[in-house]
Amino acid sequence: MKVLASDFDGTLLFNDQFRENDLKKIKEFQQQGHLFGLCSGRPFQGIHALCQNHIDFDFYILCTGALVLNKNHEVLFKSTITHELLERFYQQYQDQYPIFIQANFKIYTFETLQVNGIVREHISSLDEVNGDIYGLSMNASTDDNARRVCQEIEKLFPELTAHQNKEFIDITEKGCSKGLGIEKLKEILHIQNIAGIGDSYNDIPMLETVDHSFTFHDSPDSLKEIADDIVDSVAEAITIYMQ
Repeated sequence: MKVLASDFDGTLLFNDQFRENDLKKIKEFQQQGHLFGLCSGRPFQGIHALCQNHIDFDFYILCTGALVLNKNHEVLFKSTITHELLERFYQQYQDQYPIFIQANFKIYTFETLQVNGIVREHISSLDEVNGDIYGLSMNASTDDNARRVCQEIEKLFPELTAHQNKEFIDITEKGCSKGLGIEKLKEILHIQNIAGIGDSYNDIPMLETVDHSFTFHDSPDSLKEIADDIVDSVAEAITIYMQ
């Protein structure tokens, strides 16, 4: 049995659309008894509605590795941020960037604008965020600014890890990453061999952890330098992996 973990934005999803050839290859891959799942910075609510009529994932690594679910959406592993740390982070950055809170399979925000059709829970107080907090995210506008702010976050908040995803920043508990999510999935499901594909900086820990790694020709050089194969699509990666 082979297992392939895929990033979502810029890997599977392009301008809110899936590529038909990718969907066809994923279905063939699963029909042959292999497992195909996600390894994304998004929370469950940011993915499920978009995918439920297109891809039946065998597992989910979400919130940049902070949450691992099985096929039935049951929690296999979680890494959380305390509410007290959320409050300190919000006080630091509330006037600089809109902050999105990933908790309870949902996305909470003080912003009223809905972006890319993603359902978000509008809140007026952090007290409305209850239960497990898996991660935070914000848009830093440019790649260079995101890189700078990631370094700043880790200096101001040593309890956190900041992951750059192009102009976006995903924040998790210290030490959590897509690589950790891969490790936990392999451990819990007793997987011997797993491949991974991704397109941005936050995918580097995943590509370094999997047994066979894929990225794209237009990915940053830092990904192409560590990937085993450079491809044009998920479909091509599946074809190579099956060989």
